[in-house]
Amino acid sequence: NCGATYFPRINPAVIMLVTDPDGRCLLARNAAWPGRRVSILAGFVEPGESAEQAVVREVLEETGITVAVEQVEYLASQPWPMPHSLMLGFRAHAAEGQEIRVDGEEIAEARWYSRDDLAARVASGDLKLPPPVSIAHRIIEAWNGSDLRGAW
Repeated sequence: NCGATYFPRINPAVIMLVTDPDGRCLLARNAAWPGRRVSILAGFVEPGESAEQAVVREVLEETGITVAVEQVEYLASQPWPMPHSLMLGFRAHAAEGQEIRVDGEEIAEARWYSRDDLAARVASGDLKLPPPVSIAHRIIEAWNGSDLRGAW
């Protein structure tokens, strides 16, 4: 009623597909998810860091995998169903020979998947990906180069 204009606060979050030199992608299962659900990594951008720096930090925190900020590429964005959030999608490239280390609290497990392995596991129902409406699903399918058929 006072006539003031307010601009909504937006909290940026990053979501990223990490690949290794063999072309495999890194997928993880959040500890709160059902046993067969996997996705790409994600997290919030902290004050004072760029979105690319957030990708590097989140990948390291969640899996122990190091990626260089120069190896992070922006892909796309999507409103995120958390209040006032915007998900920024990236692809990051990891150096060879790194060991995955998850904390077991936020991330229960993570591993590398080849295109053939992932397609076979999704088709058999052994793995479930995020639903097709999500940016995570679109990023995974773009890396795969074709639709991944299965139950979401």
